[in-house]
Amino acid sequence: MSYASRDNIDLDVLDRIDAAFESGGGTVAAFNAETEPGTVVTGPIAGVAMRQSRDFKTGDPAFWPDGKPKNEVVVRVETDHGERAVYIPTWGRAKQALSEAVGEAGLSKVSDALRPGNVLSVRFNGKKDAVHPRSKEQYSYRDYEYRVATSGSDNPFAAQSAAGWK
Repeated sequence: MSYASRDNIDLDVLDRIDAAFESGGGTVAAFNAETEPGTVVTGPIAGVAMRQSRDFKTGDPAFWPDGKPKNEVVVRVETDHGERAVYIPTWGRAKQALSEAVGEAGLSKVSDALRPGNVLSVRFNGKKDAVHPRSKEQYSYRDYEYRVATSGSDNPFAAQSAAGWK
């Protein structure tokens, strides 16, 4: 797509272009395989994007059995150690946990909670075991908790350490 004027700009396309140039050398992930349970990352949101998630084993784009892409939200958070990326799947436990945090913040939409300037806190609770409800197969997942405070509000957890979580 070409742009004939500054008024004819598809911002979504520009965000996808930025994401393409950031891949491979972008923001450091807030959590990785060595992250200890109880680790908390907190800071103002610097930016947010939606992208197709990747298959952990192959690195290929991830799809649902019906062929639709699996998506995740990538939230860039400013921390004392620089900008960090938090990856939040748009399905399952992560979706439920983020939705609960949005409600607890007194908001009704995730898009309101993840606006730049708001504060996001994420706690890694460790790996958990579960059984798939239909296939009955056992699996492990990484459990996270989320909290959100809007910019300009009193932020009861912005400086909170891991010890401050219930």
